[in-house]
Amino acid sequence: MFAEERRQQILQLLRQAGKVTVDELSVRFGVSAPTIRADLSLLEKQGLLRRTHGGALPVESTLYEPPYAVRELKNLPEKRAIARVAATLVQDEETVLLDAGTTTFEIALQLKQRRGLKVVTNSLAIAVELMERKDMEVVLLGGSVHPARRATLGELVLHALDILYVDYAFLSFNGVDVQAGYTSVDFEAAAVKRKMMQHARHVVVVADHAKIGQVAFAQVAPVQAAHLLIVDEGAAPEAVRAFEEAGVRVLLAPVT
Repeated sequence: MFAEERRQQILQLLRQAGKVTVDELSVRFGVSAPTIRADLSLLEKQGLLRRTHGGALPVESTLYEPPYAVRELKNLPEKRAIARVAATLVQDEETVLLDAGTTTFEIALQLKQRRGLKVVTNSLAIAVELMERKDMEVVLLGGSVHPARRATLGELVLHALDILYVDYAFLSFNGVDVQAGYTSVDFEAAAVKRKMMQHARHVVVVADHAKIGQVAFAQVAPVQAAHLLIVDEGAAPEAVRAFEEAGVRVLLAPVT
């Protein structure tokens, strides 16, 4: 059996059983435990499963978020399409709040075309990307550094947001569902996102089609809390209609 075929069967077993162990996979496929661990590590890097001690779990867990390096490459053309549409909303000399995320990072790149912006963010990646722009002021929200998200979180971020109010807030979520609303994988991130939504004149949620219909652990807000939802054209038409029927304005971003 080829290695790729074995990995596909591992994913199939994981979907069927809900979990797998190194020992059982080693026996099933007749290969060593180090070989199975290497398979699981590769599949995790591809964002297809989550490693645990002695085995793996599906990525669909409401508590799981893939590593940043995996997320920044996943659905990249879609994220760039969404970012192009999002950036058209912003005019020169406005204030913008960017949540920490891979789609919002793409928005930051697009905003380099604007002049005189004041950009507030809890994203270390966005702050570093924009900090040398002479025609842009960057405000990094101080707080506890979360390495996996390349972001700041916690009470200090919440206190800083209490004294800010911006023209536009762009936010991304782990799950975007008509019934469950906007959701995140943990309470700490959810609290920051919720506060951001309360401190902007225009709240814009950005989500590639893979996030639509997904539900994560911690609810942030109902879908009506955003003024606009921007998704790529890969979103199912019936899903888009469901958001619109719930009172959410939706913009579709063409992927070119």
